[in-house]
Amino acid sequence: MNRLLNRFIVFADFFQFVLIDELSDEDLSGVNWNDESMRNMLLPGEGIVCFGTLRNVDVPIEIHVVESPPEIDWEKFDHAVEASINFSSGCVAVMGCADYLPDAAKLEITPGSYRLLYMISGSDSINNEWEPADDLYSVYLWPSEFRPIKLIKAFKW
Repeated sequence: MNRLLNRFIVFADFFQFVLIDELSDEDLSGVNWNDESMRNMLLPGEGIVCFGTLRNVDVPIEIHVVESPPEIDWEKFDHAVEASINFSSGCVAVMGCADYLPDAAKLEITPGSYRLLYMISGSDSINNEWEPADDLYSVYLWPSEFRPIKLIKAFKW
């Protein structure tokens, strides 16, 4: 697997977007965000993960598929958290939480277990949720065994 960058614009309805294995039957719609998931800005399942955003509009998302954990300059990011996910089909949908899975943008990856790093940058450019801003939601994925969630840098509300 070589480094692969995918860019998407997704409507972050309810301040969130989702990565889901195309064959997953998991549904997080009935799961409430608790204090921990709010702090992490992340709600993971087995083959699905819901990411919190700072705006309830179309937001830019970058998904980097890499071979190993990336080298990151943490000063450039306002929030960073790691989690694990299983993409058993190798087809990953990127979508807003209210979008229709068959119509969602998709990316192909090698099936298996992945570690993900979710980072938010540009929060200081947000004046209110509906005005244009330079916030960016970045996800890195690399093959890895399951490990617990690890909050690296928490967004200061």
